[in-house]
Amino acid sequence: MRPFANTLLKATLALALLIVAQGCDSLIERTEPSTAVSQGTALTEPDAVQGIRASMYDRMHSNALSTDWLLGPSALADNTSFRGNQGRHQNLNVNSNRAGIGTGAYNNIYNLINDANLLINGIEEGVLDEDIEAKYRGEAYFMRALAQHHLVRIFGYDPNGQGGVVSPNSGPGQGFDLGIVLRTEPTIEVSDASDKPRAPVPEVYDRIISDLENARSIFQNLPADVKENSRFFPSEAAIEGLLARVRLYQRDWSAANTAAQNAIDLAGSTLGAGLAQPSQLTAIFDETTGGNPEGIFEIDTDPATESVGVNLSISAYTSIQWAAQLPTQDLLDLYESGDARRDQWYSPCYDEVNGEAFDGCSDVNTDGLELDKYNSEQGVSRFADDYPHLRVAEMVLIQAEARLNTDGPQAAIERLNDLREQRNASELDPGNFDQQSAMDEILAERRRELVAEGHRFFDLKRLGRDISKPAGRPAVLFNSPRILDDIPPNQLEVNEELVQNPGYN
Repeated sequence: MRPFANTLLKATLALALLIVAQGCDSLIERTEPSTAVSQGTALTEPDAVQGIRASMYDRMHSNALSTDWLLGPSALADNTSFRGNQGRHQNLNVNSNRAGIGTGAYNNIYNLINDANLLINGIEEGVLDEDIEAKYRGEAYFMRALAQHHLVRIFGYDPNGQGGVVSPNSGPGQGFDLGIVLRTEPTIEVSDASDKPRAPVPEVYDRIISDLENARSIFQNLPADVKENSRFFPSEAAIEGLLARVRLYQRDWSAANTAAQNAIDLAGSTLGAGLAQPSQLTAIFDETTGGNPEGIFEIDTDPATESVGVNLSISAYTSIQWAAQLPTQDLLDLYESGDARRDQWYSPCYDEVNGEAFDGCSDVNTDGLELDKYNSEQGVSRFADDYPHLRVAEMVLIQAEARLNTDGPQAAIERLNDLREQRNASELDPGNFDQQSAMDEILAERRRELVAEGHRFFDLKRLGRDISKPAGRPAVLFNSPRILDDIPPNQLEVNEELVQNPGYN
């Protein structure tokens, strides 16, 4: 690759580094992709490389890629609901038209993807130590795969395991199989980005798998002293964990089961993680107790520089400041007496900032409880929480679903029991379950365990189910256009190859 060809390119990168230092979420805010580097150019300074790497991770602190990513799917479905007249995520609770979690995420995700593209294709040979350059490239492959998967499940239907997608049998989305625009080459100016059409969902998944396999190959060949042991950066365990999730969405059950086990084994050897004992459950989400005992991949938050603040942080939505999104009674009823999760993840609504109880909590659930997974332990005034994206319990749940579809209900329930034992929940009798009831129990366990971790809406969607709502609200039928977010209109204006999702004008 040749070095930078002109002053403009250098100036643009300098501006990028300045903006990264200032914590801005976007280099050029106009449209996807908002930043890029034309092919044949390269990052020629170590500081420029470090700046782009920092930018790639920093983008995950934007509200659209933190609070919306993790809490949004609970609000879109039946796990959380708004209190009183609180507006935070209320539009998601009622599935208002054009109010999905993709509206604010679109540019943010493509900005992140472009940072990854720069690290994959834009570093001039010899700028970094060879092993460090390979490590950064492997991280970028992982982050691009993570971003692409989140994007395609927001804007497209999901794989059906037979080379097609799970689309409605009626309505405007019937037979629709388009996913997202695949951007794999970096650019720096909007004008450098050619118009591209949306790739079909199966093609997008092929790209995601390819990226993860590239990341795995790179990490497997890194020297031991270069490999990452922190849950705050991509690692071999994280790569396998994301592969497990993506394979689950693809309905490649055997591969999902294997990848999940690989993630558990690798996390155990590098992080000392295992299924937490009941007394340790709070520590999973408490950053002050020595680190998440189940963590595989998280986004770290420095309270001094990276907290998104009172109006945007996930704890401000669920507990500390506004208690705007509370657990539904339907969710709470899924926990049996003695389940450690019920005892440790929920508490009476209370405003620690103002030192008084919130009003109206019992209108959402009988006991007036808030969700305390995210509780600003790093400093209430900073509203700072780390964001968990992959952890051991999810891998166990992936294995339960995978084994249901390969080995049957008994194998699935036995794997669920491995998790339930660690949560002080009763043992389920495998003999009491058939295929359907076992799947329903897996979904219920995913609700109990993964609430506000970015799954509930997508679990229903990938299975082609209607989107359940709290009592008193109608379900959103699977054939509704609102199952998919609409492509932001400004993107349609700048990319003539884009096709809008069905049902949107």
